[in-house]
Amino acid sequence: MEKIGLFPLNVVVFPESSVPLHIFEPRYKQLVALAIDEEKDFGINLVDSSRLFQTGCTVEVSEVSRRYDDGRLDVVVTGKQRFTLRSLREGEELYYVGIVEYFMDESDEVIDTQLRQMCIKQYNEIIELVYPGAAEEYVLDISYTGTASFFIAQKAGLDVLRKQELLEIRSENQRLEKLTDFMERLLPELRDKRRIQDVIMSDGYIPNKSKN
Repeated sequence: MEKIGLFPLNVVVFPESSVPLHIFEPRYKQLVALAIDEEKDFGINLVDSSRLFQTGCTVEVSEVSRRYDDGRLDVVVTGKQRFTLRSLREGEELYYVGIVEYFMDESDEVIDTQLRQMCIKQYNEIIELVYPGAAEEYVLDISYTGTASFFIAQKAGLDVLRKQELLEIRSENQRLEKLTDFMERLLPELRDKRRIQDVIMSDGYIPNKSKN
């Protein structure tokens, strides 16, 4: 168990993923300033429809993008460890404080490499459809051996509740299966939208492939 500062947000952060934040509330300006000055991690838990989810992720401030004269900050935070919030304390600091217990994936799991490669291929196609011309910045190498599900989940178009579900799962194979199912449903719609965009860009001209 460990006591850490908490920043409840309508955001899900995964280990090793980076998220930009604009800090403006006094209590969170204090929390983030402490994280910067003393190199302390703090936790981010999803808040959705007034519900505070118990599973969150610690983050470190990896970049200070801008400091404003009134104390506001633009920062980038990077996820580190997942945790379960065991108790919430108010009044000790301006910000929330939580007693948390860290957890990892199941240690004896054998990763399904074929499933991982399929998931990466689906993700890369989504990136190429959504970010034509700028896809290289976001694509994932097919030989990637890290926790691919966390990398993919941050950018694959999931809503916060689906992201939260993945954050709580303690099996990489289960996360990859859920991502594959999601992307299989998403890709046909994106392909159709891309085709329509291509038609618009070509001024409505569709080549007659039957003559080729």
